[in-house]
Amino acid sequence: MSTERATGARTGEQFLDGLRAGGREIWLRGEKIANPLDHPDLHDAALSMARVFDVQHEHAGEMLVPSPADPSLPINVTHVVPRTPEDLVRRRRAIEIVAALSGGTMGRTPDYLNVTFACFAGRADVWARRGNEQGAANLVAYQEYMRDHDLSTTHALMNPQVDRRQAEADQAMGKVALHKVDETDGAIVVRGARMLATLAPFADELLVYPGSDIRPQDGRYALAFAIPIATPGLKFICRDSYSRARDPYDYPLSSRFDEMDAVVIFDDVEIPKERVFLDGDTDGYSEVITDTGWRGHIMHQAFTRAWTKLNFALGLGHMIANATGVVRFDHIQEKLGQVWNMVELSRSALVAAEAGAQVDEGGVCCPDERPFVALRGEMPKWLPRANEYLQLIGGGGYMATPSRADLDGPLREDIDLYFQSAGADAERRIRLFRLAWDFVGSELGGRGELYERFYLSDSWRMTALAYTIADKTLPEALVEQFLED
Repeated sequence: MSTERATGARTGEQFLDGLRAGGREIWLRGEKIANPLDHPDLHDAALSMARVFDVQHEHAGEMLVPSPADPSLPINVTHVVPRTPEDLVRRRRAIEIVAALSGGTMGRTPDYLNVTFACFAGRADVWARRGNEQGAANLVAYQEYMRDHDLSTTHALMNPQVDRRQAEADQAMGKVALHKVDETDGAIVVRGARMLATLAPFADELLVYPGSDIRPQDGRYALAFAIPIATPGLKFICRDSYSRARDPYDYPLSSRFDEMDAVVIFDDVEIPKERVFLDGDTDGYSEVITDTGWRGHIMHQAFTRAWTKLNFALGLGHMIANATGVVRFDHIQEKLGQVWNMVELSRSALVAAEAGAQVDEGGVCCPDERPFVALRGEMPKWLPRANEYLQLIGGGGYMATPSRADLDGPLREDIDLYFQSAGADAERRIRLFRLAWDFVGSELGGRGELYERFYLSDSWRMTALAYTIADKTLPEALVEQFLED
């Protein structure tokens, strides 16, 4: 770990200073980028990430607490290992504040992995099984470093899709999936690729840890570690940028909140042993998924963010319907009511999960996972459905949206006349419809819908899982009483 002095909760400028240090190998459309602030397709999203760090100081009373290591050092509450239900409620409020900055469209702000590693550190006993005490100690030390330096982190959990008919370790002769190839006195050497590193250009460090089960014979693939983004041999290949230095008036979301996704290539990267949390233990690779309470905590973050996004969708639909006067129609009210149902059921699930929280054997307060398991099957359906309702409410209005250049041009008088609506003047209507289109129909909107469908696995699998793990004692008893003499 670096010996640099702990900063505690960083400001946006401190975050940007980290990006300016350079040393990254980010590839975008064939161009190598060392500093995202120097590239027009990444610059504005970096500034939006800086707002994430500034907002914690603007809401210090809700978002900052003293570090356990140094009471004079303020840290973000999402780094704290929760010990009580009240800790969970406070953490949720901090997540809400961050999610509101983008209307819930940024799904991988740093709080996601802050929550994850606080949970992992709270259950270091699970990581320490079968003689991995040093790996567990490394993880606890890293989480303290991550917490007290307020890192921005990305993660890559899945191996690239080559041939789904085979186990990951067998695909392409085992050369594609991330794996260990060598070891020295001070490091392990890894090779291969992982996906999907969302936020990679704007992260300080990359975290690799288990995302799915692994076979007993695949020990060299059973790895967990953390390394700086600017590590030799580490390359990030990005998808197309959806911002491309667009005017915020025309693309109010795309221009600011494209968090970017990347495939990570490890070209014989050396991982210092003090940064290794798991190496070769295939049983442990599965147990840190099932036995740390990890899923409940990440769903607490994920569904708080999704609840915020549903609220944003409801606000868009409500304001479009009122601006155009279609709110008087029953079928429009029904669509808006459906979105409100999603909002309220999500809120209720979050509250129920916190109210049913229990302290586990490691002393970590874990949300009741049952409401989240239900949401995990439904949310990937709800958010795309909310998009569909917005499309139906706005209709052809999305196609009738002049640009800022048109408003500033010689046709302004015509635009003011012909683009007005019952509840808004032409400029406000245009801005509202452009915002909604960026949410549901632009490249960023399309990426967001795909993200919501799959980032917590596909809905049919999660819905089937909900059935298999559900407690069926009461349902069976209610039926059984009528089957007895």
